[in-house]
Formats: sequence, C-alpha cells, structure tokens
Amino acid sequence: MLFLIVFLFLGCDSQTQDTPEPLTAQLKANVGPNRPNSTLHNKVLADIRSATARYQRIEQAMADGYVPASPCVSHPVLGGMGFHYVKPSLLDGELNHRQPEALLYEPQKNGRMQLVGVEFIIRADVWEQAAPPMLGDQVFDAYIDSPDNPLEFDNYQLHAWVWKHNPSGMHFPFNPTVSCEFAVEPAE
Repeated sequence: MLFLIVFLFLGCDSQTQDTPEPLTAQLKANVGPNRPNSTLHNKVLADIRSATARYQRIEQAMADGYVPASPCVSHPVLGGMGFHYVKPSLLDGELNHRQPEALLYEPQKNGRMQLVGVEFIIRADVWEQAAPPMLGDQVFDAYIDSPDNPLEFDNYQLHAWVWKHNPSGMHFPFNPTVSCEFAVEPAE
C-alpha cells in the first residue's frame, strides 16, 4: 500500500510551461468570486486549522501515520503544492474535515518543513452519495475518467490553504507563494 501511495502524486510534478487544456479550464473554475465565503465555510476552515495545528511539527504528523507520498510538487506557472504527506487509513471514501487525507509541507531554507495546507482526497469508487462531496460550501474537484487525474484511482480532491495565504484562492490546487526551491527528499 505504501508503495502505491508514494507514486500516487508523482504525476503532479510538471516540468513544462504548457498546461493541458482540460486542466486549464478546471483551474480557471477554481478561482474568482464563485468560491465560497460564508460564515459556515469560514467555520469549517477554522475547524481544519484547529484540527491540524499539531502537525506544524512534521514529526507529529508522521507519528500519527502520515507518510511521504510525493516529491515536492510544483508547476512553473501556477506555483507549488509542496510535499504531500498522506495518511493511508484515511483513503476510505469518507469525508471528515477534521482529518484531511493529505498534509502539504513547503521546504524551507533552513531545512525545516512548514505546514502550508491540506488536501482532501475521496475515492470515487467508495463515495456512497450521488453528488460530489462538499467541504462547507465548496464542491470538490472531480477526477473521474480524467486525463488530468494525478492519482491511480478516480477521486474527488480539494485543497485548503489554511496555513499559508494563496492569492489564487483558498481552494485553488496550486499556490504561487509555495516553492520547491529548497526541496530535498523527505526522510521516512
């Protein structure tokens, strides 16, 4: 299982300036005034921050079962995501906003890893509802039969940049302020 998870996010790392047309359209849909900004949604985001505050120390995340699952992910135009640390037991088709499936860490100049956001990943094959999952007021991005799916299974994903401001939007997949400049492969 760990072998599968380590390679799940490898497809996210882009080395070219070109963004595939379907991905460009999807990314454009993730910005602007259509993103939620309600009291309910802000409460959910505050709950996520509260629940993940203990993971400021990456050692705590690893002690709780999060494992390195990607190289440092970045896009030359859109920005970065950082390293994904995934908790395999949470890839279960359930949505609990207090338990994100992935934690996003940005490597720092001093060698430390800074928690910058979270990612929710819901397996589509075990999601039991007809509608896509929602986090507060925000519908997840669907990667069902998608050529842009970075994972090996159909899924719903949603990023939440609760620990570092994202000028592209709270739920935009890439953050232009996140860099892989100081990336070294994480220790397991």
